[in-house]
Amino acid sequence: MSSWDRTRLIPWSRATHPAPPSLDNPTAKEDVELNRERVFRDLAREAAVEANDKEEARKRSKQLQNEGDVSSSSSTPSMIVDNDKQQQQQQSPNLNAGNNRNEPEKNFLGYAGRPYQTSDLLRNTAFGATIGSITGLCFGFMDSMRSATSSQVLKSASRSAQAKFIFQGSYRSGMFFGAFFSVFHTVKYGVRVLVDPGDVGEIGVGSLVTLGGVMARREWRASLPYAVMLIGMDTFHVVMREDGKA
Repeated sequence: MSSWDRTRLIPWSRATHPAPPSLDNPTAKEDVELNRERVFRDLAREAAVEANDKEEARKRSKQLQNEGDVSSSSSTPSMIVDNDKQQQQQQSPNLNAGNNRNEPEKNFLGYAGRPYQTSDLLRNTAFGATIGSITGLCFGFMDSMRSATSSQVLKSASRSAQAKFIFQGSYRSGMFFGAFFSVFHTVKYGVRVLVDPGDVGEIGVGSLVTLGGVMARREWRASLPYAVMLIGMDTFHVVMREDGKA
């Protein structure tokens, strides 16, 4: 602050106004100087007190600010931990629900098989019936031709009788192996839906059921080698398919 500003702020009302100097009062000029010094001392003391008050207020505000920062920093980790716990509690039911949805349902046997679809069942059954009928026609035709050439009765029969015998043998064989292979693929699909043990398990159970049925009746046992050959062809197809995927 400049001397002019300090002079403007001097409380002249607090100063004593001495009488003007005269010949009778030679000490008047000295009294003015003393009053001026006293006023300046009072102003300096008040300025020092004001500066001291400002410094204390600044320190107090800084201390309060530091205490607020410490309290906020100490409360922030607890708030973060609480938020994390709440998020985990909210996410845990969702995760459990997601895991329950992802887990496959178990059937009455306690296994998680494949989902059942009627279209897949009909497709497997139709495939087995078609392949079995075609293969059975070939097997029946070969057996009928061998029987027709080896039998003395058929050799002496007419061409139409021989053709009818061959046709009936091929037809019966086609129907038999069509039904046999259709049941085989139906059993395979049922095992896949119930247990899903893989190709080896499906072929094993299907072979056990169908070959056991062929062995159950005496008149069907003659077709057992062809039935085993048909299952072997299907197994070879499955193995080649898996090798192609690999």
